[in-house]
Amino acid sequence: MIALTKALYLPEALRAEYIKIKCLFESYSEDALFWVQDENRAYISMVDGNMIIYNCNGDTEELQEFVSVLNPACIFSDIETLKAIGRLPKEEIYVMHKTANEEKSQESDTLTSDRLYELLNVDGLSLPDYPHFAVDICYRLNHKNAEYFALLNKCAAISFHTGKYAIMNGIASHQKGYGSIALRNILAKNYGREFLVCCRNKIKGFYEKNGFKELYKSGYWVKNL
Repeated sequence: MIALTKALYLPEALRAEYIKIKCLFESYSEDALFWVQDENRAYISMVDGNMIIYNCNGDTEELQEFVSVLNPACIFSDIETLKAIGRLPKEEIYVMHKTANEEKSQESDTLTSDRLYELLNVDGLSLPDYPHFAVDICYRLNHKNAEYFALLNKCAAISFHTGKYAIMNGIASHQKGYGSIALRNILAKNYGREFLVCCRNKIKGFYEKNGFKELYKSGYWVKNL
């Protein structure tokens, strides 16, 4: 049985779904919705129609029925789970890992949320509309659940974290070579954490050159409008 819960006790795992749900719970436990499948076999979150499924050997038939009833606009999960519930994404996403052990190399510019949004608003990076972005990032930064590094007109990167884990939420470069600078410095801000990124195949090589290793494949299923 899948039951709504206000007390979420997720088993730690080097999984993007785990980190995303845990970060969401720590920031928005009163605003987002969270469910647990019996015997802690799967964990689900949903906010603004966006669902995340963290599957720990769950009952995928029940998950499929649950998803059909809730009818989310988007689902993020691992590829095997998405296939099992009949929500195969158009594109597979690589989940990459590296232990953040970079030393700080330079200071970030202090930017307003609109300047940060302008830097991140590039092709290939899906951002919410600006008002939603501004409220969310300011809230997470104020509650010390996020980090950012930015150089005006050059690059920016944002990460979310929970305990010893962190995940990239967005990275963009506007000048050659500054993608690596942004990556190195956001890793430095998460020193000692297990750091994950979710990336498309065309930029997988960039992360591999910077020491990341592939863990598994995930994806975003998006409902046809």
